[in-house]
Amino acid sequence: MDLSVIIVNYRGWGKLRECLDALSGYIGKKYISEVIVVDNNSADGKIDPFSEEYRSFRFIRNDKNGGFAYGCNRGARESSGNYLLFLNPDTIAGGNAADLLLEKAKGNERDFIISCRQKDKSGDESIAFGHFLAPGYLTGPGRALNRLLNGAMNRLKSTGVGNPVHPDWVSGSVIMIRRDFFERLGGFDEDFWMYFEDMDLCKRAREKGGEILYYTDLSIEHMHGGSSRINISTTALTKCEVLISKHLYVSKHFSPPGRIISQILLVIGNIITGLVSALLGTVLFFIPKIFVRVHILIRLLAYYTGAAMRKSWISPRSVNS
Repeated sequence: MDLSVIIVNYRGWGKLRECLDALSGYIGKKYISEVIVVDNNSADGKIDPFSEEYRSFRFIRNDKNGGFAYGCNRGARESSGNYLLFLNPDTIAGGNAADLLLEKAKGNERDFIISCRQKDKSGDESIAFGHFLAPGYLTGPGRALNRLLNGAMNRLKSTGVGNPVHPDWVSGSVIMIRRDFFERLGGFDEDFWMYFEDMDLCKRAREKGGEILYYTDLSIEHMHGGSSRINISTTALTKCEVLISKHLYVSKHFSPPGRIISQILLVIGNIITGLVSALLGTVLFFIPKIFVRVHILIRLLAYYTGAAMRKSWISPRSVNS
């Protein structure tokens, strides 16, 4: 088996249909390939009709929503390909994009993680790569300074065409990696329930001498938020998980005393920002996109209380919590 395409889904059936239809057009024609959809316990009765409709693809049911990393690792364990391509269900690998990524992978003799440009239906491009999280980039002013210093370079890299660029990390929405290297890394870290697991994987890959390659001459369509913006509750959950996963990444990869200082700054900054945003959300409760900030603050305060009791930054939704 040359290639295993692994897609983790949670109630993103509409986007998933577009993703699978695109893959159906060419997958397996040039290389021996398989497509595996891991459903993270959507529990909405839709997996059976999908598995009947797409009989050439494999569907795996998780009995719980253990997060993105958990789903990816499950798919990898049950796959057979020498190369693994992790795709979000809201991506569309049109043409023969998966085959082209595989050709680039086969032409690389070093350990690597590969990705490519990502655009929405309007052609607008997202920066699907970046610098590793660092102490100076945790607060609002730090992030603003980072964008000022690196924004022009990032835009140049993302719009250029030619040889691959070498960012610190690439988005988990499109990641190709050789199976043996993925296994040596231990797969995705399931301590992360959602977000920053891609940065963590790239960080560990770089520490083992691997390359991070972002190809500017190839693009895949990506419509963000397919499974993370279903309703207010889901939006609040996923936005809070961004903050939680940032704490976990800091605990794993920052060195003391910077780790301690960074965690304190994150807690203070998140609470202050959360209180201000929640106050605005209370006043403008009739606007769902703003009212959701109240839910985010409630979840965040519950997480900090639990983290202090458990003495752990791991998300309470993680399978390892």
